[in-house]
Amino acid sequence: MNLRSSLACTSSDIARWGLRSVLKRQGGVLPGRIAMKIDPELLSDLAGLVDRSVVITGTNGKTTTSNLIADAVAASGATVVCNRAGNNMEPGVVGALLEARSGLKHTSSGKRVGVFECDELYTVRVLPKLKPTYFVPLNLFRDQLDRYGEIDHTQDVIAHALELSPTTTLIYNADDPLCASIAARVPNASIAFGIDGATNTESDRISDSRFCSQCNAPLEYDYVQYGQLGAYHCPSCGWARPALVRRVTDVKLGCDGYGFDLVFGSAPDAAAVHIATRYNGLYMVYNVAAAFFAAHELGVDTAHLQPTLDAYVPAGGRMGRWDIAGRTIEANLAKNPVGFDRQIQSIKTAGGRLCAFFLNDNDADGHDVSWIYDVDFERIADTPGLVAFAGGTRAHDMQVRLKYAGIDAAIISDVAQAIGAVADEAADDTFYAVANYTAFPPLVKELDGLKGATADAVAGRAVARADGSALPVGIAPVELSRPLRIVYLYPDALNLYGDGGNVIALERRCAWRGIPVRVDEVRMGETLDLTDADIVMMGGGSDRDQLAVAHELLAQKDKVAAYVEDGGSLLAICGSYQLLGRSYYMGENRIEGLGVIAAETVRGSDRLIGNVAVKTDLAPEPFVGFENHGGRTLLDAEATPLGTSVVAGTGNNGDDGLEGLIYKGVIGTYLHGPALPKNPELADWLIAHALERRGDAQATALLPLKPLDDTYEHAAHDAAMKLLP
Repeated sequence: MNLRSSLACTSSDIARWGLRSVLKRQGGVLPGRIAMKIDPELLSDLAGLVDRSVVITGTNGKTTTSNLIADAVAASGATVVCNRAGNNMEPGVVGALLEARSGLKHTSSGKRVGVFECDELYTVRVLPKLKPTYFVPLNLFRDQLDRYGEIDHTQDVIAHALELSPTTTLIYNADDPLCASIAARVPNASIAFGIDGATNTESDRISDSRFCSQCNAPLEYDYVQYGQLGAYHCPSCGWARPALVRRVTDVKLGCDGYGFDLVFGSAPDAAAVHIATRYNGLYMVYNVAAAFFAAHELGVDTAHLQPTLDAYVPAGGRMGRWDIAGRTIEANLAKNPVGFDRQIQSIKTAGGRLCAFFLNDNDADGHDVSWIYDVDFERIADTPGLVAFAGGTRAHDMQVRLKYAGIDAAIISDVAQAIGAVADEAADDTFYAVANYTAFPPLVKELDGLKGATADAVAGRAVARADGSALPVGIAPVELSRPLRIVYLYPDALNLYGDGGNVIALERRCAWRGIPVRVDEVRMGETLDLTDADIVMMGGGSDRDQLAVAHELLAQKDKVAAYVEDGGSLLAICGSYQLLGRSYYMGENRIEGLGVIAAETVRGSDRLIGNVAVKTDLAPEPFVGFENHGGRTLLDAEATPLGTSVVAGTGNNGDDGLEGLIYKGVIGTYLHGPALPKNPELADWLIAHALERRGDAQATALLPLKPLDDTYEHAAHDAAMKLLP
């Protein structure tokens, strides 16, 4: 080490001592940050402290997987350094090595192993300096789009990181085409693992990408495990899930969790070991498999694997259980659609009926909460005796989402209010609490503080439970010549920002009025029929997915143009709003649009991201939502904007103060969140316009629309207005 790196190490030691001895804090990432301020390249020097290392990244499961690897390696007799607390950016890795350096220096060569989880976007800073022996990409799902951007960007960052660390071997989840496509792009040696065979347990209705990374054609699946994970192939170019070098077989869900075999080779007679978990989420099968396949490559004998799992204690209270006032409380972290869906599925599998969902929107969570509309809360809506609560900084958004799933939830400020509210329920009914990133640590702290609380003390904190009155009942059906037909275009490609929530809102608001409604999803490759469509919904997509839709629709643009000119109701969000214009840009390439609205989109130097609102003639209060777009949409002089932006520097292009477009029955807008649940007047405008266009007596008799109880929606709207800068 040179003088600068020695000074950096000493400064880190002093900072850690002060934090722990004086401030009584663990230290976190601060010692690493201080050291890197003095020597930004310190990680390159510290890399020599370990003989072998592994870096784990991915959207979900990093902390669990890395800690399991560390436990297994430690059980084999090696000295392990690991950023166990989840400090997964470069300062966290540096801090972990600095703290462990004394012990590592006194460990014999060959026995020093580094196990580090790493934030996806920080891989490009960590891998080139650490040059790990192995790199484990677990999965890639949408997460904090306002911070990470689209998944394509995350893939590019990880691939570049690997190019800068060519000696690193990938151990990757081949069931995820997004991970497999990274392996296909880089020259690094690789080991593909996955579940060999359908489990038929937890498939989701939402996928983050099912398009070929080589030719952008839609992938075909032999089976789907959940999200986009499964066995896939491209019928166009032949790209397919790579052959599994490490396999998970014979997956079975029992009363006490999943059991499965880990097979350490592709041959039929390859060595295998049976693993039994106490977890009922399929995501844990992937986490455990990734951990133990990586541990085996690091030299861990298979005899250590099951004992490691049996002794494993999740970090930070994850998957924790508390006994409070005679009731079991189970809490877990879920910070994105797929993670939340896994928890919903686990609650359903366990027959849970008491639950609370906490949603925050702090910097570390991402300020865009549109993803909650991709969580399948509908899975538990029909649970007999279901009692639900919503909490966190975005509790009102969660309450509205649950309402549109058919669940009436009361707002709570803390979990004690919810536990007290169900004090009269059967004591053997477990209470499930699920929270996103920054909402989870306070939840755990509160649950720890409630240990030993009496039943009376908890009951005294109770909040009134929702009584179900927010959900209309006893609805008399109305007569229409045919159901109102909502056509949802390409949900397999255009659902980047929870846009399916707009369809849910339209369908529910019709059903709550007794209006018969039918939702038809048109997927890639399917015939587009708009002859009897009443409302068409189009969402936003990643660049690759949006390009695939553009190619699909350009051949059928006459159908869309005829529908628009006939006055059909159409809601186009973000990318599809751009697609309706004459052209837009993807990178440096100009993409031809459908040309059905008087607008075009040009490149911007940066992205417009944040909470926004637009004053409009369609409602007395501004419409609210979230924007995240790089394109700048310019309306022709004769075009009519949806309205004017309340916040300067937002809207169509950030310059002219306009947002969206309205043309006949078309609404184009950058508002997502999604747009309709918090802006019920906009949803009702689309429904009313569709009924008026019908022109028959049965349809026009429904106008004006019957008022609904929008108390929850207006509360979420008002809360959103307070978020504006």
